[in-house]
Amino acid sequence: MPDTLHELVKAEKLIAAASEWTRKGRRLELKLPLEIDGLIEEGLFLRASALERLPDREVVFQLEYHGVRIPGEGGPLARVEWNSIRPHNNKGIGPPELRFLEQSPSHMHLFEDNWSDTTGALRGDNLPVARPVPQPIQGFDECLRFVGSLFRINNITLVKTPEWVYSFDL
Repeated sequence: MPDTLHELVKAEKLIAAASEWTRKGRRLELKLPLEIDGLIEEGLFLRASALERLPDREVVFQLEYHGVRIPGEGGPLARVEWNSIRPHNNKGIGPPELRFLEQSPSHMHLFEDNWSDTTGALRGDNLPVARPVPQPIQGFDECLRFVGSLFRINNITLVKTPEWVYSFDL
C-alpha cells in the first residue's frame, strides 16, 4: 500500500466502481473511486469533466487525492486536458524549456513537474506547470487510453463516452 503521494501516483490502479456522467450546469462530470492492490484507497479519485455541447473539446481527466492516510496536501495530483478551448502557459515557472510555452490544444500537468523536493509538496495551486502531450490524441477512446496509461489505471475503458449534445444551431 502506498505511503507517499509519489507512491500513490506511481501505483497500478483500478476503477473501483463505474458510474454515469452527470450534468452540472453546462458540464458533464464523473468522479470514480480508485483501488490499489484490491483495496479502495480512501480519498483517491479519477475526476473527469467535459462541456456538454462541445463534443471532443475541453475534456479534462484529473487524478486527485483528498484522504488523510497519506501525509501531504490533498488535491489534484495530475491532469490531462484534451482539446482545451484556451491555451495553457506556464508563465515563468517549471522546467526552462516549458517556461512561457503556449500549449494548445492538449496538455498534461504531471505530478513530477509540479512536485517540489525543496518544500516536499506540490507547488502552487492547482498544478500550474504543464507540458504538451507527446502526440496528437485522435478521439475520446484514444484520450482514455492515454489517460489510463499516464495515470496507471488499468481498467480505464470502464469510463463511457460522455453523452454530448450535438447541436447544429449557430
